[in-house]
Amino acid sequence: MHYRYVVMFLLIFGLAFADCAGYNESFDARVLDAKLRPIPNASVSVTYDRGATFGEKYFTTPPQQTNSAGIVHFTLSNQGTNTRAIDCNIVVRASVSGINRSVTIEALKHGTPVDVTMPKVYPLSFYVRDSLGRPLPNATVTISGTSRTTDADGLAAFFLALGSYDYMASYMDGGQPGSLEIKNDTSFEAVLRSYRITVEVTDDLGNPLPSTLYIFNRTFNLENGTFEYAKTFGSLIPYRTEYRGMLREGMLEPAVSTDAKVVYDIHAPLFGEIRPEMSNGRYRLIIPVSDPGESASGVDFEGFRVDYRVEPAEAATPWNQAATFTSGRNVITAEFPALPPDSIVSFRVEMSDEDGNRASIEGRFSTLAVQTPANNTQNQTITQPSTGPEQGIPLLYIFIGAIVALLIVYVVFRIKAQGGGGG
Repeated sequence: MHYRYVVMFLLIFGLAFADCAGYNESFDARVLDAKLRPIPNASVSVTYDRGATFGEKYFTTPPQQTNSAGIVHFTLSNQGTNTRAIDCNIVVRASVSGINRSVTIEALKHGTPVDVTMPKVYPLSFYVRDSLGRPLPNATVTISGTSRTTDADGLAAFFLALGSYDYMASYMDGGQPGSLEIKNDTSFEAVLRSYRITVEVTDDLGNPLPSTLYIFNRTFNLENGTFEYAKTFGSLIPYRTEYRGMLREGMLEPAVSTDAKVVYDIHAPLFGEIRPEMSNGRYRLIIPVSDPGESASGVDFEGFRVDYRVEPAEAATPWNQAATFTSGRNVITAEFPALPPDSIVSFRVEMSDEDGNRASIEGRFSTLAVQTPANNTQNQTITQPSTGPEQGIPLLYIFIGAIVALLIVYVVFRIKAQGGGGG
C-alpha cells in the first residue's frame, strides 16, 4: 500500500518538473532536396504526445503540402496528464516521390523552421512542346501517379528520387508515353507531333451512320458518320462512339494510322434455300446461312437452334429441339429422330450474328414427299428480303401434272392414228 503512494508521488513529482507538460507549439517545417533547395508540394505530417484528454497517447496530424518555399506550418497543443509521463519528442515526417524521411525534435527546445532534407531527391523540369518547338501550355504530365499541368512555357516541375520513371504527356486528350532517368538535376523535353485525323462510323455494309463521338473531352454529333480534326497532338488518342445506345471504344495511333473506322453490325444474318433430305433413314434439313457485308460480325453458330413438331398439332403442343451441327462452310444440318411416315413436320429456325442481330424462319416438309419450306424470315433490325413462295412440288401438283401428260400423249396418239388412216 505504501509502495503505491510512493510511485504516485514520484510520478507527480516528475510531472511537476517536466517542462513539456501542457505545452503549446507553433513552428514551420521545411523540406529540402539533395542540394538543400526547398521542395514545394511535399507531403508533411507530425506525430506527438497530445496528452490524456484525447484518449490515445500519440496523435498524427493529417498530411499537408508544402508551399512554393517548401514550408508548411504546424500548431500543436499538449493538454498534459497526471497519470503518466509526457513524451516530449515530436516526429516530423516528409514524403516526396515515394521517398520518406523524418526528423525528431523536442518540444519547446528547437528552432524554426525545422528542416527535413531529402538526400536522394532532385528537381525535374519537364517541358512539353510541339514539333516546331513551341511550348504547349495546359498539357498534363503524369509520373508515378502524380500529375502536373504545364505553364505558359510548357513546363511542369517535379521533384523525384534517383531512378528511372515512365511518364505520360497528354494534350487535348492525345497522349504520348515515354521514360526518363533521374541522376541529378534533370531537364527533359517531350515533343508532341500534330496529326490530321479522321474517324468514320459505318454499318456492316459500309453505309455511314449518324452517331455520337466522344474525343478530346468533347462531344461531337456526326450527322454523316464522319469526323475530321486538322491538328491533333500525341501518339495515343482514346475515343468512344455511340449509335442507338451501343458503345464502341478505341485508341487512335496517328503515327501508325490517322484514320479510324468504327463498324456497327446492324443487319441480321440470312438464310439460304433450306432443303430436306434423308440420310441413313433419318430426315435432315440442310440450312445454308450467311452474314453478308464488308464488316459483318459473322454468324453465331453456337446459338443456332432448330425446333420442330409433327402436325396436326394444337397451339399449346410443345416443340422439340433437333440436333444441329456444322456440315460445311456456312452450312448447318439439323437432324431429326425417327419421324412417323406420311406426316407433315413444321419447323422453325433461329440464329443470330456475333453482334446479337437475330433472324428466324419457319417452314414445313412432308415425310411422304420431301419439299423445301418457304422462307418467312423475321429480323429484329432489318427484315430480310423474301426468298419467294414455298418451293418444292406438292403432291396435288404432281397428280395434276401426270393427268395433263396422259392427255397430251392421248391427243398425240389420236392425231397420228388419224393421219395414218388418211394414207
